[in-house]
Amino acid sequence: MTMATDGRHQPPRIVVQEISTRDEMEEVYLIRDEIFVHEQALTNDARFDPDDRRSIHFLAYLDDKPVGTGRLTILSREAQVAWVAVREPFRKHGVGQAVMTAILERARDEEADYVVLNAQSHALDFYRGLGFDTLGGQFRMGGISHQVMLLGLTSGGGDEAKRLFGASRLGI
Repeated sequence: MTMATDGRHQPPRIVVQEISTRDEMEEVYLIRDEIFVHEQALTNDARFDPDDRRSIHFLAYLDDKPVGTGRLTILSREAQVAWVAVREPFRKHGVGQAVMTAILERARDEEADYVVLNAQSHALDFYRGLGFDTLGGQFRMGGISHQVMLLGLTSGGGDEAKRLFGASRLGI
């Protein structure tokens, strides 16, 4: 909490920005390393993803400190979300929500029909709260249970995505 000029506590200010510099990308990598390599042991390399070069990266700042990140990759009318992470001390403070709001806004600006992501099972309710639906069953990636999730952004976008993803095969 920060102090207002009148002595009252103000909620922390979360700012999410699209990155544009190498230094900002290094901050993204530091957060990825902290969460996905060290905390979760999901991977031993969170820095060399071939999709990074063609993606839009976001950094969340809480009182000017980088505390969260996420990535958006646009493939025609599909928006893919990956590497969403918030540093442990800053979870449950709206940082993840702010990152996803920025990502979804940009996906809409890019005229994506739908957004797809692989959610860790502990985050399913978080993504459901943003309007995502689950597709198929859970699977393991890096020893952690995940599930494909989908959010339609346009009229029929979710239905089209389910068709493309073989939803009938997935049991939906």
